[in-house]
Amino acid sequence: MNLNIDDTEVRIEFKQKLRWFEEELDLIFKNKTHHYTKDDIKLANQILDRLSETINEYRDEKLLFPLVSALNNIERRYPEFFK
Repeated sequence: MNLNIDDTEVRIEFKQKLRWFEEELDLIFKNKTHHYTKDDIKLANQILDRLSETINEYRDEKLLFPLVSALNNIERRYPEFFK
């Protein structure tokens, strides 16, 4: 899917949704730092796999950079999910 996003408002909303996504991960996993169960890791990997699939679906650089940045932010906070 190729998107051609020139609308600044759409890009801003997209970035806000990514921030929401990161905040939701924090709500789910923040209090479990270093005490992750197999189910926690499985859930995190499913979520991150879907984000990675989204990155592969969009070819617009204006969207790709924020997606990759969000994934990198998550990896910094939760390296356990990237082993």
